[in-house]
Amino acid sequence: MKKILLGLTLLVSLGMNAQILSVKSTTKVAIPAGVKVSTAQLSPDGKWAVISHQSSMGLDKIDLSTNKLTRISDTGNGFDLKISGDNNTVIFRESNYGTDKRRYTTLKSVNISTGATKVVSPTTRDTRVFATDAAKALKANAGTFVGEATRPVASINRGSMYITQNGITTLVAPQGVEGKSYLWPQVSPDGKKILYFVVGEGCFVCNIDGSNPVAQGVLRASVWYDNNTIVGMDHKDDGVKTTSSKLIAKRINSSTTQVLTTSSVKAMYPSVGANNISFVTPQGEFFVLNISK
Repeated sequence: MKKILLGLTLLVSLGMNAQILSVKSTTKVAIPAGVKVSTAQLSPDGKWAVISHQSSMGLDKIDLSTNKLTRISDTGNGFDLKISGDNNTVIFRESNYGTDKRRYTTLKSVNISTGATKVVSPTTRDTRVFATDAAKALKANAGTFVGEATRPVASINRGSMYITQNGITTLVAPQGVEGKSYLWPQVSPDGKKILYFVVGEGCFVCNIDGSNPVAQGVLRASVWYDNNTIVGMDHKDDGVKTTSSKLIAKRINSSTTQVLTTSSVKAMYPSVGANNISFVTPQGEFFVLNISK
């Protein structure tokens, strides 16, 4: 009986820590002295990224083959920044203070090939939620989505989650509305599921209509790697600073998980490219995991 129990325990352990993704190498991206990265978003092809800075506003594109930095915006920020599926357009928020000393936000886009910048949405006091559909910028404000999309788009407004399909925006509340705060919503690559986080409860995946929510553990800032795999951070803090953080890959329909990073770094806020996953650290470092399945 002891041997049987030991065997079952071993099988469970292997199932919970099986290899989901093959990490071929981990690269610490060389950035100029004095630059501390706050956020990083990989391009869909994984060849470059857009970074924001811890100590100042502004966005830079970094080429991952040469580590060359190219300035995109002096006042843009990396929160919810989007890169179009054709790898050619970056949509971002640019923040400024008016003469009334209040903060205003403008949605802008920059063409990576030409460097041309244009206004996507006029300056406003509202915080705009937006998405990209190919090279076209789409935006949502107060739960009302403007524009057309070829696939569902998830957005958050005042802690509530919305899905826009075929020009119609609807409230989606798998865990209810009262006392709930939703974060980090992402539609799966096939457009059939939503990945999201509920404050105080954890990470979930549900159908695109909000039905059948399935708990995925306490994985923060999770992103889709593919239609069956998510990558998020197992983050711990002491109320003031991060004490540990590691990236976890998980199969959404099973308990199978895999730790992707070592305890030597505090890996935070994953981003997914074609064959890589990036993360940043509280120290302002920027790393890239080179992946094969």
